[in-house]
Amino acid sequence: MLLMSRLGRVGAYLDRLSDRERKIVFGGGALLVLAAVLSVSVLVSRKVSGLQEEVATNEVALADIAAAGPRYLRLREEEKAVQEQLDRASKEPLQATVLGIAKEIKYDKKMPETEGATSSEKLADVIKFSNASEVLAELTTKHKKGAPKKKPKKKGGKEVFLSTIDAVFQNVPDEALLLFMSKLETHPEPMFGLSVDIQRTGSTRDQMQATIKIGQFRYGVLED
Repeated sequence: MLLMSRLGRVGAYLDRLSDRERKIVFGGGALLVLAAVLSVSVLVSRKVSGLQEEVATNEVALADIAAAGPRYLRLREEEKAVQEQLDRASKEPLQATVLGIAKEIKYDKKMPETEGATSSEKLADVIKFSNASEVLAELTTKHKKGAPKKKPKKKGGKEVFLSTIDAVFQNVPDEALLLFMSKLETHPEPMFGLSVDIQRTGSTRDQMQATIKIGQFRYGVLED
Protein backbone atom coordinates (compact mmCIF):
# COMPACT_ATOMS: atom_id res chain seq x y z
CA MET A 1 0.00 0.00 0.00
CA LEU A 2 2.84 2.36 0.87
CA LEU A 3 4.51 1.65 -2.49
CA MET A 4 1.25 2.31 -4.39
CA SER A 5 0.81 5.56 -2.45
CA ARG A 6 4.29 6.73 -3.34
CA LEU A 7 3.86 5.77 -7.00
CA GLY A 8 0.60 7.72 -7.02
CA ARG A 9 2.37 10.80 -5.66
CA VAL A 10 5.07 10.50 -8.27
CA GLY A 11 2.44 10.15 -11.03
CA ALA A 12 0.59 13.19 -9.73
CA TYR A 13 3.82 15.16 -9.61
CA LEU A 14 4.62 14.20 -13.21
CA ASP A 15 1.13 15.16 -14.34
CA ARG A 16 1.65 18.66 -13.00
CA LEU A 17 4.88 19.08 -15.01
CA SER A 18 5.02 20.55 -18.47
CA ASP A 19 6.27 18.51 -21.44
CA ARG A 20 9.66 20.28 -21.28
CA GLU A 21 10.00 19.59 -17.55
CA ARG A 22 9.02 15.91 -18.05
CA LYS A 23 11.73 15.57 -20.72
CA ILE A 24 14.27 17.07 -18.35
CA VAL A 25 13.25 14.72 -15.51
CA PHE A 26 13.23 11.61 -17.72
CA GLY A 27 16.49 12.66 -19.42
CA GLY A 28 18.17 13.20 -16.05
CA GLY A 29 16.93 9.82 -14.83
CA ALA A 30 18.25 8.14 -17.95
CA LEU A 31 21.60 9.83 -17.49
CA LEU A 32 21.75 8.65 -13.87
CA VAL A 33 20.95 5.08 -14.95
CA LEU A 34 23.56 5.27 -17.75
CA ALA A 35 26.18 6.65 -15.32
CA ALA A 36 25.44 3.85 -12.87
CA VAL A 37 25.76 1.24 -15.64
CA LEU A 38 29.03 2.79 -16.84
CA SER A 39 30.42 2.86 -13.28
CA VAL A 40 29.58 -0.80 -12.78
CA SER A 41 31.11 -1.65 -16.17
CA VAL A 42 34.33 0.21 -15.28
CA LEU A 43 34.56 -1.55 -11.92
CA VAL A 44 33.94 -4.95 -13.53
CA SER A 45 36.49 -4.19 -16.29
CA ARG A 46 39.14 -3.22 -13.72
CA LYS A 47 38.42 -6.33 -11.70
CA VAL A 48 38.71 -8.50 -14.83
CA SER A 49 41.96 -6.75 -15.83
CA GLY A 50 43.35 -7.31 -12.34
CA LEU A 51 42.44 -10.99 -12.50
CA GLN A 52 44.00 -11.27 -15.96
CA GLU A 53 47.25 -9.69 -14.70
CA GLU A 54 47.24 -12.01 -11.70
CA VAL A 55 46.70 -15.02 -13.95
CA ALA A 56 49.51 -13.86 -16.24
CA THR A 57 51.84 -13.40 -13.25
CA ASN A 58 50.93 -16.84 -11.94
CA GLU A 59 51.55 -18.34 -15.38
CA VAL A 60 55.03 -16.78 -15.46
CA ALA A 61 55.73 -18.06 -11.94
CA LEU A 62 54.55 -21.54 -12.88
CA ALA A 63 56.74 -21.44 -16.01
CA ASP A 64 59.74 -20.44 -13.86
CA ILE A 65 59.00 -23.25 -11.42
CA ALA A 66 58.64 -25.75 -14.27
CA ALA A 67 61.95 -24.57 -15.79
CA ALA A 68 63.76 -24.68 -12.43
CA GLY A 69 62.26 -28.04 -11.45
CA PRO A 70 64.75 -30.30 -13.29
CA ARG A 71 67.74 -28.31 -11.97
CA TYR A 72 66.37 -28.45 -8.41
CA LEU A 73 65.84 -32.20 -8.66
CA ARG A 74 69.34 -32.66 -10.12
CA LEU A 75 70.90 -30.65 -7.28
CA ARG A 76 68.92 -32.68 -4.75
CA GLU A 77 70.17 -35.90 -6.32
CA GLU A 78 73.77 -34.62 -6.31
CA GLU A 79 73.46 -33.56 -2.67
CA LYS A 80 72.02 -36.96 -1.80
CA ALA A 81 74.84 -38.75 -3.67
CA VAL A 82 77.50 -36.71 -1.85
CA GLN A 83 75.87 -37.41 1.51
CA GLU A 84 75.75 -41.13 0.73
CA GLN A 85 79.44 -41.07 -0.20
CA LEU A 86 80.35 -39.32 3.05
CA ASP A 87 78.24 -41.76 5.03
CA ARG A 88 79.94 -44.75 3.36
CA ALA A 89 83.37 -43.22 3.87
CA SER A 90 82.72 -42.78 7.59
CA LYS A 91 82.06 -46.51 7.99
CA GLU A 92 85.23 -47.87 6.37
CA PRO A 93 88.80 -46.71 7.18
CA LEU A 94 90.71 -45.06 4.34
CA GLN A 95 93.48 -47.67 4.55
CA ALA A 96 90.99 -50.51 4.04
CA THR A 97 89.48 -48.77 0.99
CA VAL A 98 92.91 -48.17 -0.60
CA LEU A 99 93.95 -51.74 0.14
CA GLY A 100 90.79 -52.96 -1.62
CA ILE A 101 91.85 -51.05 -4.75
CA ALA A 102 95.35 -52.52 -4.60
CA LYS A 103 93.89 -56.03 -4.40
CA GLU A 104 92.22 -55.54 -7.79
CA ILE A 105 95.51 -54.82 -9.57
CA LYS A 106 97.72 -57.68 -10.74
CA TYR A 107 101.03 -57.52 -12.60
CA ASP A 108 103.71 -59.91 -13.83
CA LYS A 109 106.96 -59.90 -11.86
CA LYS A 110 110.15 -61.25 -13.43
CA MET A 111 111.86 -64.05 -11.52
CA PRO A 112 115.63 -63.31 -11.48
CA GLU A 113 116.55 -66.93 -10.70
CA THR A 114 114.83 -68.23 -13.85
CA GLU A 115 115.41 -66.45 -17.16
CA GLY A 116 112.19 -65.36 -18.89
CA ALA A 117 109.97 -66.65 -16.09
CA THR A 118 107.39 -64.43 -14.39
CA SER A 119 105.04 -64.72 -11.46
CA SER A 120 101.69 -63.05 -10.97
CA GLU A 121 101.67 -60.55 -8.13
CA LYS A 122 99.04 -58.31 -6.55
CA LEU A 123 99.76 -54.68 -5.77
CA ALA A 124 98.24 -55.31 -2.34
CA ASP A 125 101.15 -57.67 -1.54
CA VAL A 126 103.74 -54.87 -1.75
CA ILE A 127 101.81 -51.81 -0.58
CA LYS A 128 102.77 -50.18 2.72
CA PHE A 129 101.08 -47.35 4.56
CA SER A 130 102.48 -44.44 6.57
CA ASN A 131 101.76 -40.90 7.80
CA ALA A 132 98.04 -41.34 8.40
CA SER A 133 96.33 -38.18 9.62
CA GLU A 134 92.93 -36.53 9.93
CA VAL A 135 92.25 -32.78 9.86
CA LEU A 136 89.10 -30.67 9.64
CA ALA A 137 88.28 -30.05 5.98
CA GLU A 138 88.37 -26.40 4.87
CA LEU A 139 85.36 -26.42 2.55
CA THR A 140 84.49 -22.71 2.71
CA THR A 141 86.31 -19.54 1.68
CA LYS A 142 88.41 -17.70 4.22
CA HIS A 143 86.73 -15.01 6.30
CA LYS A 144 87.42 -11.40 5.40
CA LYS A 145 89.14 -9.13 7.90
CA GLY A 146 86.78 -8.00 10.56
CA ALA A 147 84.20 -10.68 9.75
CA PRO A 148 82.66 -12.30 12.84
CA LYS A 149 84.16 -15.65 13.69
CA LYS A 150 82.02 -18.74 13.74
CA LYS A 151 81.04 -20.11 17.08
CA PRO A 152 83.00 -23.21 18.07
CA LYS A 153 81.25 -26.50 17.43
CA LYS A 154 79.96 -28.48 20.34
CA LYS A 155 82.20 -31.26 21.54
CA GLY A 156 81.31 -34.54 19.89
CA GLY A 157 79.54 -32.82 16.98
CA LYS A 158 79.97 -34.30 13.51
CA GLU A 159 82.19 -32.54 10.97
CA VAL A 160 83.46 -33.06 7.43
CA PHE A 161 87.18 -33.73 7.71
CA LEU A 162 90.02 -34.80 5.47
CA SER A 163 91.68 -38.13 6.15
CA THR A 164 95.08 -38.68 4.50
CA ILE A 165 97.51 -41.57 4.21
CA ASP A 166 100.68 -42.35 2.23
CA ALA A 167 100.68 -45.47 0.07
CA VAL A 168 104.28 -46.64 -0.51
CA PHE A 169 105.35 -49.06 -3.26
CA GLN A 170 108.76 -50.64 -4.01
CA ASN A 171 109.91 -52.29 -7.25
CA VAL A 172 106.61 -52.35 -9.09
CA PRO A 173 105.88 -51.67 -12.81
CA ASP A 174 104.84 -48.19 -13.82
CA GLU A 175 101.74 -49.62 -15.53
CA ALA A 176 100.50 -51.00 -12.21
CA LEU A 177 101.06 -47.63 -10.53
CA LEU A 178 99.20 -45.77 -13.28
CA LEU A 179 96.29 -48.21 -13.06
CA PHE A 180 96.23 -47.78 -9.28
CA MET A 181 96.02 -43.97 -9.58
CA SER A 182 93.34 -44.25 -12.25
CA LYS A 183 91.18 -46.49 -10.06
CA LEU A 184 91.81 -44.16 -7.13
CA GLU A 185 90.56 -41.08 -9.00
CA THR A 186 87.49 -42.85 -10.42
CA HIS A 187 86.54 -44.69 -7.23
CA PRO A 188 82.94 -44.08 -6.06
CA GLU A 189 84.22 -42.98 -2.64
CA PRO A 190 85.34 -39.32 -2.36
CA MET A 191 89.08 -40.06 -2.68
CA PHE A 192 91.83 -38.35 -4.65
CA GLY A 193 95.60 -38.16 -4.94
CA LEU A 194 97.16 -35.24 -3.10
CA SER A 195 100.74 -35.78 -4.25
CA VAL A 196 102.78 -38.36 -6.16
CA ASP A 197 106.52 -39.06 -5.95
CA ILE A 198 107.71 -41.72 -8.46
CA GLN A 199 111.32 -42.76 -9.07
CA ARG A 200 113.01 -45.54 -11.05
CA THR A 201 115.00 -47.94 -8.88
CA GLY A 202 116.40 -50.12 -11.68
CA SER A 203 117.25 -50.16 -15.34
CA THR A 204 113.73 -50.90 -16.54
CA ARG A 205 110.27 -49.42 -16.05
CA ASP A 206 109.31 -52.54 -14.12
CA GLN A 207 111.35 -51.30 -11.17
CA MET A 208 109.68 -48.20 -9.80
CA GLN A 209 109.18 -46.88 -6.31
CA ALA A 210 106.40 -44.47 -5.46
CA THR A 211 104.85 -42.62 -2.56
CA ILE A 212 101.28 -41.53 -3.22
CA LYS A 213 99.54 -39.30 -0.67
CA ILE A 214 95.84 -40.08 -0.73
CA GLY A 215 93.03 -37.94 0.68
CA GLN A 216 89.42 -38.77 1.45
CA PHE A 217 86.62 -36.57 2.75
CA ARG A 218 84.90 -38.19 5.68
CA TYR A 219 81.98 -37.29 7.92
CA GLY A 220 81.95 -37.97 11.62
CA VAL A 221 83.48 -36.98 14.92
CA LEU A 222 87.12 -35.89 14.63
CA GLU A 223 89.08 -37.24 17.57
CA ASP A 224 91.45 -34.77 19.31
